[in-house]
Amino acid sequence: MTLQLYGVVRAGHPRAPRTVCWEDLAMVVGDPEPDPAAHLAVVSALVEGGPVLPVRFGTVAEDEDTVRGEVLAPAADTYRADLDRLDGLAEVHVCLRFTEPGSAWRAARSDVLLSRVAERARDSVALPAGESADERWAFLVGLGDLLVVRDTVAGLARDDGVQADWLGPLPAYSFLDRRTCSPWSW
Repeated sequence: MTLQLYGVVRAGHPRAPRTVCWEDLAMVVGDPEPDPAAHLAVVSALVEGGPVLPVRFGTVAEDEDTVRGEVLAPAADTYRADLDRLDGLAEVHVCLRFTEPGSAWRAARSDVLLSRVAERARDSVALPAGESADERWAFLVGLGDLLVVRDTVAGLARDDGVQADWLGPLPAYSFLDRRTCSPWSW
């Protein structure tokens, strides 16, 4: 039976609906899902129950033995280290849209506006702006700081000339080492 792979968690994760376990690790699995939004909803729901290493949408394995032998076992030490590093943390995205033109001005203004969010973050990375935002950032923040970050971003939206939105909590997609990607990972 083909399994959709959602993410690696610790065995016994309280929010994981269905897992395949190998030692102290588990892969959250389900029936193949054609909807990327549904996939994101599953991995995002896992975050508040513990760290999750998300798997790229559309990744499937032939069966549970494949998950154990080809996915979890070969990279177990890396997965454990990443789960330890991300424990208690989540990714949030902050998108800023400015009414005034000028990219140099926007970048400088973004730094000032986002300084209070950055103070709460363990790490941050600029993201491609995309169609709906002039500036997008990913922040790695503690789960206990999510409401503060949300309120801080809501306060930014009241600033003249800027609209601010946030999305989170998300798995730490932007803070995983992409050099160690395999066909089974993010």
